[in-house]
Amino acid sequence: MFSIDSIITNQLISSVNALISNLLQSVYSSISSVLDKLAFVDSSITTDLVNIIGTDITSGILLICNSLIYGFILYYGIEYLLSHLTFSQVEHPSQFIFKLLLCALAINGSLAFCSFLIEIISTISNAILMIGSNLFGKEISFITLFNNLNPQNYFLEGLFNLFSFDGLLKSLISISFITITVSYAIRFVMIKVFILISPFAILSLSSNKSSWFFKSWLKIFLSMLFLQVLIALILIIYFSLSLENNIIIKQLIQFGIIFALVKANSFMKEFMGGLSSDISLGNVTMFRMFKGGSFK
Repeated sequence: MFSIDSIITNQLISSVNALISNLLQSVYSSISSVLDKLAFVDSSITTDLVNIIGTDITSGILLICNSLIYGFILYYGIEYLLSHLTFSQVEHPSQFIFKLLLCALAINGSLAFCSFLIEIISTISNAILMIGSNLFGKEISFITLFNNLNPQNYFLEGLFNLFSFDGLLKSLISISFITITVSYAIRFVMIKVFILISPFAILSLSSNKSSWFFKSWLKIFLSMLFLQVLIALILIIYFSLSLENNIIIKQLIQFGIIFALVKANSFMKEFMGGLSSDISLGNVTMFRMFKGGSFK
């Protein structure tokens, strides 16, 4: 005969499991439909930025950048005149004018340049996913990953138990997916931001003293784009594993894969340098690019 305490404890455990189960089911159903779009960007990300950047030199950000050309000319003129008094080294006027003309032409094609880079990286990541699909006979995506991690209706059929090893791992994986989604969403937004400032980055090449801005911009921009190549490789590794005979190892490997996806942005930052979109980092990280130094 069960005591009142044991009955209350069982009811409490059942209620907690039901509550967490509903929460995790909501997480999976909400995230699975958007995570692939956030992680694997293509040139369509630039579509809604056309009007902001501008369609010609008289509109949008292009108008500002073309106006700044006169500022660069004025700055160089003053610097060139002062060089005769201070005997400092400055680049030859013909060299400066030639670079300025090239930059003036290039800033009007900054959106096309960004779209070209995005499309190249997107093609590489899609090729990796396609190779994986052909090798393993299944679509390589986050949706397929969700289906592999949890059996169909796992959370709806009362199979979830928070106070078990399997339930604990499922909970940690679900929390990790929330972190992944937020991190990839930040990256998605920052890619758009760096597309918007691309005309300024290209214009900075007209002067030797400001060219560091373009180098920092390009390194960070490529780092954020190459992240999806690393994500594709991590997914390929997961689907290449065959661990059906050892459930414990399989669950641990699953958690390891999810943790690798969480830390993928940090791995890419350590490898290429640039900006991290990890939500645990301080906001000051975003402004390191303006120092013009190394990224560590």
